[in-house]
Amino acid sequence: MLKRTTFGRYYSLCLAVLLAVVLGASCSSSLVPEPRMPRESRQELPDAAVIARLRTLWDELQKTSLSPEQYADVVARYNADLLTLIRRVRVDYVKDWKEGRTHQAEGFTWTHEVDGPQLPLVELYSEVLPAVDVPIENLDERFSVPGLGVPLVGIIPADKVDKSNIKFNIRTRGTVRTLTAVLTFPKGKNAMPVLRLIPRHRTETVRVGRLDYRLAADFSAPIEVYWNLTHVKKDRFLGMLKPQELRDSMGLSCMEVYNPHKIPVILTHGLLSSAGTFDNMVNRLMADPEVRSRYQFWYFNYPTGVTWTLTAAEYRKALREVRRKLDPEMKNKNWDNMVVVGHSMGGLITRYSQSLEPWMLVKNNEITKGKWAKYADARYVDEPIPEKSLNAFRDVFFFRPVQAGMVVYMATPHRGAPLARYRIVNALLKLVKLPETLVDEIVNIATLQDDSILLNPERITAWFTSVGQLSPESYSIAGLQNLKLRNVPTHSIIGDQGDNDTPKSSDGIVPYWSSHLPWGTEQIVPAGHSVQSVPETAEAFGKILRDYARSLK
Repeated sequence: MLKRTTFGRYYSLCLAVLLAVVLGASCSSSLVPEPRMPRESRQELPDAAVIARLRTLWDELQKTSLSPEQYADVVARYNADLLTLIRRVRVDYVKDWKEGRTHQAEGFTWTHEVDGPQLPLVELYSEVLPAVDVPIENLDERFSVPGLGVPLVGIIPADKVDKSNIKFNIRTRGTVRTLTAVLTFPKGKNAMPVLRLIPRHRTETVRVGRLDYRLAADFSAPIEVYWNLTHVKKDRFLGMLKPQELRDSMGLSCMEVYNPHKIPVILTHGLLSSAGTFDNMVNRLMADPEVRSRYQFWYFNYPTGVTWTLTAAEYRKALREVRRKLDPEMKNKNWDNMVVVGHSMGGLITRYSQSLEPWMLVKNNEITKGKWAKYADARYVDEPIPEKSLNAFRDVFFFRPVQAGMVVYMATPHRGAPLARYRIVNALLKLVKLPETLVDEIVNIATLQDDSILLNPERITAWFTSVGQLSPESYSIAGLQNLKLRNVPTHSIIGDQGDNDTPKSSDGIVPYWSSHLPWGTEQIVPAGHSVQSVPETAEAFGKILRDYARSLK
């Protein structure tokens, strides 16, 4: 049983959600910090003088006779002068970009190392800003790596994304790249200095003479800017109440350029949430060199108002399409080793998509009894159902499972969430406006049933909205318990809100008895339902990822 005080928190939470929706409450900060000038003006210290100092320091960095303390001092002075130069250039670069001109820097040339097509710098980035100038407001922590160079955030505007070979389905003003800038001085009498913009996710070191230096990095600033460029956090309420309006934002997204040498980690969020809910977890994981060298994080974003069984069909479709595009010959083992992660309702999407006989979900239950039940057979994965009107939902219940190498559940209500029974939640459910096309299909199917749900029209919303399908009594939760799943390594991370009384514990939304699985590993962390946001989860998940990567060698 849930405690009365816990119910009070639920009630307050739901009221807050409703008020936020009604009042249109949202917070927004400046998308990108304005360019700033260094303290020293160009009149006091011309760019040529800064570059001359950098050349001297570059020569010093090539010496093998310096002590560690001397190396550290030279690196610090080199980085400080390079930051001064980049801040100055940024002011000019942004102005030229906005006016459609290619920026011509004085005293050096640009080169940017990209993973996709090689494009002129001005055709790719609308901004290249120092990471240190990005205030961290949404993330809990900032993770950086000391080293040579100036960490940057390269901003690619939305209309340039296709050219940069980046795919995203999140409503956004653009995407970002994690860069580190190094001004190099090639040998040769007339050789110009070259400002290299190096993708930091791919490269750990840079060669200076005969020495290798670790590249400096800031992995938090790009994440901060990326989620600031998107709409997902402020759209999470709209995605719940009016899912049709966000259908175009459903799909897989990757912040960085796809890397075929890394294992994809697919992160799926839960109810009244968005892909941005994983920002702190990914931020912490990217600070781990072993994790970032082996994995690449993808996000499945979706409007959360429609039942998870329908969304799961879109999830599987998105995974098929992305792999078909990026690995058309289906030979990349990293896709076979893919890690799928689901938080809350996202865990149900993830679990259902691992089903070996998903059609058993529609057999002998209230919503699908009658003509539909007799078609619960494996052959309809490949061939149409004779009853034409049922084919609209064929992809929902007849499919091959996602071929993941490992599954991780976070605060997942495998047996439902008692919260879905409460009146305030039902009041929220009634506000959900299902897509008209979906309602039409439901009506067509309902008329085929012996006990038509049209006898009680309100049940259309109850059965086919996400909240209705989180109830422990729902047909999907009940049917999920008996579905056979692929045999893969499985891990559960479960929150304990503070009573430390597992197995009687709860994360405040999902009780332990619902999130516990009798197979795989399990870790309890001190957290509420937003278990993905706490450091303990990132630590536990990081270990899971490291162990898994080592097991594949």
